[in-house]
Amino acid sequence: MMAKEENSEKPKSDEKKCFKELASNYFRLYCERSTIHCVRYLYDPRLHNIEKLIWSVLLVISITLCCSFYLLLSERYGAQKLQTVIEDPQYPVFLVQFPAVAVCTDNRINWSKLEEAKAEFLPANATEELKEGFTKLVSYMETLRFDNFRYSHSELEDQNFEALEFVNISTLAYFLSLRCEDILVPKSCKWRHGNFNCCDYFVTEKSEYGLCLVFNSELSPRSNQIKERYGKEFYPRHNAKAGQSSGLNFSLKLHERFKRPNSKATDNVYIMIKKGNQMSNVVYSITPNTETYVTIRPQATRTDETTRNIAPERRNCHFDDEQKDFGTSDAPRRFSKSFLLLNCLNNCHESYLVRLCNCTLPIFFLGNQKVKDCTAVSLRCISRHNDIFSYDKHLGEDDFFSASKPGMTCPCLVSCNVLEYFTSTTTLPLTGRNISASHDFFKVDVHYQVENMITYRTSLEFSSIDLIANLGGIFGLCLGASMVSGVELVYYLTVGFGLHLYDNAYYGLLRDNLKQKWAKWLFYLRNGLSHAHHDTMSAEAKSKSQLRHPFNNRINAW
Repeated sequence: MMAKEENSEKPKSDEKKCFKELASNYFRLYCERSTIHCVRYLYDPRLHNIEKLIWSVLLVISITLCCSFYLLLSERYGAQKLQTVIEDPQYPVFLVQFPAVAVCTDNRINWSKLEEAKAEFLPANATEELKEGFTKLVSYMETLRFDNFRYSHSELEDQNFEALEFVNISTLAYFLSLRCEDILVPKSCKWRHGNFNCCDYFVTEKSEYGLCLVFNSELSPRSNQIKERYGKEFYPRHNAKAGQSSGLNFSLKLHERFKRPNSKATDNVYIMIKKGNQMSNVVYSITPNTETYVTIRPQATRTDETTRNIAPERRNCHFDDEQKDFGTSDAPRRFSKSFLLLNCLNNCHESYLVRLCNCTLPIFFLGNQKVKDCTAVSLRCISRHNDIFSYDKHLGEDDFFSASKPGMTCPCLVSCNVLEYFTSTTTLPLTGRNISASHDFFKVDVHYQVENMITYRTSLEFSSIDLIANLGGIFGLCLGASMVSGVELVYYLTVGFGLHLYDNAYYGLLRDNLKQKWAKWLFYLRNGLSHAHHDTMSAEAKSKSQLRHPFNNRINAW
């Protein structure tokens, strides 16, 4: 037993030592056996008192330094700072999905289908005034996009939209949208140097810029059919090569008959690079009769699970399974959390439209089944709040601008495990036989910049493991101590000291002392009560037996 002394040091059975002497002997025993530096010099009988004093001062200084360093480390650990480091500088790009490529025209409608739309959406006996109002409605829809409605509210006030309230805007937009057959040049689509039928893989999907043709997406039912046909391993598609013509190539052709006479829409086309299950992203405008090279550099960031104790606002990201409020939409019940997190801005924008206009536009958003679809009358509300819908405000942005601009404030954060596509474009003019006066021609080449990508890892700058390792190093440097030394100290202060007292029969002595004190306390208690009772009885007897003399029981008698 560690706490036991040598047999030669044990007291005789008839000797009884006090607690102070036992504690002193035990302290000397610990000093002789302790693995902590300086402690054995505190009780060494061979050292002079001055030497013991010097070693005591050194021990106090070492303990003070340990406590100071511990406070510094605790402050650093409590700060919970994050650091992002390169995890793999040569991660192959074929291990991640090739981005979805969306093509959106500035002109949202096929004007050549106007008469067909009248026959589809208007009653057979429609008046000329109703047909004229319908034509006006279609003209307002040619540049309809959520973030920029180009018609003023005063202009829309003069229109009789109430007569066309039965027309569903979203259904009309789908009917008049430009199809794949309308704008994609046949036999111009290539994927990794191989030709494919453009309309087999470019599907119509909604975004905040309207209805677009999207390649390599997984949002629409058509995209899900493609995934089922090829399997999850091969769709969305991957690409291992980089450089021009190594990815997706296609050509576009916009005819003049698609546009309304005196149209406000431009002839430009927007290219959007996004993730396969992302609804909207930034767009890049390309002008007619040009060849555009879209260069993509993917980048992946992974966040350690050790950062979950940090608030999402501090780490600037959300894990997929964390609770989050996605606005007033019922989308959280119909979509997964990872999908909603990726499309948080889209859901937030929809909540603003619902809040301000009490309707939704399924051609732009996920679709809120709690509210009705917007009608022609709702265009006035959209125009009136266009300054809000056209601007995304960041939290705390008003603190840095003198004039507060209205907008949509969406507390959205990216996913903690995010894949991003950084995009750059190069546009060159086209010359030769592709130039025509009857249509505008576009050539697009989407490819990776390099065959390898950089992956990053975000983690705690100072984790609990780092704290334990640093504390161990500090205690080892200053005191020469380790975890075993700490366990040893705790043992000597608890179990060892108790066994030391037991070996020296201190508990029997303590029990005898307590019994004596208890008996003495009971004796004093009983004796005091009996004397008080006896004095009371004698006083009552005297008062009954004789009359009280005026000079009896006088204290200050001369």
